[in-house]
Amino acid sequence: MEFHGVRLLNIDLLGLSQIYLSSDKVASVMEWFDPQRMDNFQPLLVHDFGNNIYTLTDGHTRTYVAYKNGVSVLPVVYDNDDIITNQIGQMLYKADIDWCKRFKISHIKHLESRILDKSAYQKLWHERCDRSYNLLTKTSYNERIQLQCLAPDLFLYGASENMLVLFFENETGELFLYKDNTLTKEKQTTVETEIR
Repeated sequence: MEFHGVRLLNIDLLGLSQIYLSSDKVASVMEWFDPQRMDNFQPLLVHDFGNNIYTLTDGHTRTYVAYKNGVSVLPVVYDNDDIITNQIGQMLYKADIDWCKRFKISHIKHLESRILDKSAYQKLWHERCDRSYNLLTKTSYNERIQLQCLAPDLFLYGASENMLVLFFENETGELFLYKDNTLTKEKQTTVETEIR
């Protein structure tokens, strides 16, 4: 479903690859965003990861702010950057898409209750992405299946850089770590900030 140039796409048709937003970023975009001046709105980057959906690869915050301001159609361009199209990029974004499915985040409005302050965003989103990168780049698919068996009732989502700690979560997002053959609940940041 690749395309060239800029297209206008209904916000309801955009797939997501992010499960949290930063309250700082939302506030920053709200300062400059003007729904009457969409000519200043840079196109969002989208990519089809094999599911026939144009998934955002960047611009979740701008999409959310546009949605909150009643904008229903946004300009998009197809993202063919190497970071997206290479094997690692494909694995990482598909993992992100799976997270969105697991947490039932299928529309930008579903991120409204998942806006975090700076510290929580760093912990729950950036660290999560780093952990996922470690797991996906240091293990094979078959190895991940075996590691998942260490905590079969949870979802394996990441690992430490040295692979000595594995990170799991349950269906509600509670985090667990597996280290030295022991599974323990991870101290979790849960600070959420609602932006209206």
